[in-house]
Amino acid sequence: MTPRHLALALAAGLALADASVVTLALPELLRELDTSVEGVAAIIGVYTVVLALALLPAERLMRAVGPRAVGTAGFAVFAVASLLCGRADSLESLLAFRGLQALGGAAGLVAAFALLVGQSGTSARALWLGVAVLSAAVGPALGGALTQAFSWEAIFLVQVPLAAAAALACRGAAQPGPAPPAATRERRSWSAGLALALVSAALTAVLFLLVLLLVAGWGVTPLRAAVTVTVLPIAALAGARIGGPARTRAAAGCALVGGGTIALAFLPGAALAWTVAPQLLAGLGMGLALPALGGELLPERDAHDAAWLLTIRHAGIAAALVVLAPVTADRLEAATERARERGVALVLDARLPPADKVALAPGLLAGVDAEQPRAGLRAALAEEQDRYGRATAERREFETLATRADDTLVAAVGESFLAAFVIAGGLALAGGVALLPGARRPAWVLAAVVASGAVAGGTAVARERLAPEPVAILDPCEDRALPGSGGVAGFLEDRTLELLDRNACKLGASREEYVLALADPDAAKRFEQRYGTDPRSTAGILDALLG
Repeated sequence: MTPRHLALALAAGLALADASVVTLALPELLRELDTSVEGVAAIIGVYTVVLALALLPAERLMRAVGPRAVGTAGFAVFAVASLLCGRADSLESLLAFRGLQALGGAAGLVAAFALLVGQSGTSARALWLGVAVLSAAVGPALGGALTQAFSWEAIFLVQVPLAAAAALACRGAAQPGPAPPAATRERRSWSAGLALALVSAALTAVLFLLVLLLVAGWGVTPLRAAVTVTVLPIAALAGARIGGPARTRAAAGCALVGGGTIALAFLPGAALAWTVAPQLLAGLGMGLALPALGGELLPERDAHDAAWLLTIRHAGIAAALVVLAPVTADRLEAATERARERGVALVLDARLPPADKVALAPGLLAGVDAEQPRAGLRAALAEEQDRYGRATAERREFETLATRADDTLVAAVGESFLAAFVIAGGLALAGGVALLPGARRPAWVLAAVVASGAVAGGTAVARERLAPEPVAILDPCEDRALPGSGGVAGFLEDRTLELLDRNACKLGASREEYVLALADPDAAKRFEQRYGTDPRSTAGILDALLG
């Protein structure tokens, strides 16, 4: 092993990790580029799609002109594209430069494999295997640290010198020997290929969804999220050291990845500790499955084999993003709307001065959006708490309201990610099922299934027992208890709430939907589309009653 080999391995790991290294920057990109969940998913998706399409053509080009020329050009293009990504000022330009990055990355990857494994034997193959297994898992931690310390642009700019060094290493490398003739190639196992695509899709979904949940949904800083997701690569290292029959390891690994991913769907709360056991399970499965699939069940003797394996992996990743990003975006928007309605219910039922409620409900809910819901709520709560003195009954009531509103929002955000995590976990389990025929030592696979069921089931039970009681959205046509604050103001408040119930009942809506529509023009438009009436026509009556 030489410094040249290490430079090539580092750059190859960078090209492989680039689909995940930007993951912890996605919430910041979501905000700064004014885009959507689908938009930030495209930042990963464009790279993986182009990479999957370009790997095999790059390998054919390399056979024609040699790995030194292809690797030098590929990593040079990757370096230039990384610089352009770091300077992008719109989603469209960033996506274009990400595609260029992927073209350079594809050429660099096939050349790096040929120059490493073709020249250096067992030690370089082990280095390549380690890079292939750990790159995707390490990427988010690296990206989170850079985002927290600097900005999302730093993620791309730091890649420039590394890719440039790899281009120089390719230029000065010795030419490897010829590849084996096509007639000697082993027949590829369709079940192993399918399992590789499915488990790769599930693992990328774990990183993509978990990071969005932590940073965008729960308001965790990128650095804390980066530290949290380091559990995955640590567990993957441990899993890669376990021996045994390849098909059995791969099937057991798929089962562990599936169980860990499904467990993430049922987290009881926003404490980071809840994510540790599911990540350990998924990371251990990753370390078991990927080495067993790539290089053992599926051959990886030369650059052509490596290109096929990487194509399968990234095709699975791209397919998962295409399916899961719209599901997550749609459910996150719906969950945010539910959280707004439950927040209105909390405010209206709180024992606070009636006049405060009129300003408090719209003020708290204005910051709750589908991109950064918890961060928006926390900012609004911090701004509104100054209304009350520190040691007053109203301050204590407001603090209780704030805690309940936060719990309600966390629960709603968790609900929005549930389906996507379950789908991703199901993909990994399906990969395990494809590998079961012919697997030896079935007890290993059974043990993995039991462990997965225990962690996923335990998390679901904990959620059932520990999650806060959901806020009920009551039928406005039925009688309900009123705050009864007393005095003239309390009397007016009770009558106003009764009026809200009557109007909402006539329209077939909930009281909370009705109040949201009165306070928010966008909610009013949705209300009119749903119920055929502009609710804000009654706003003057409410203003008169509340003074």
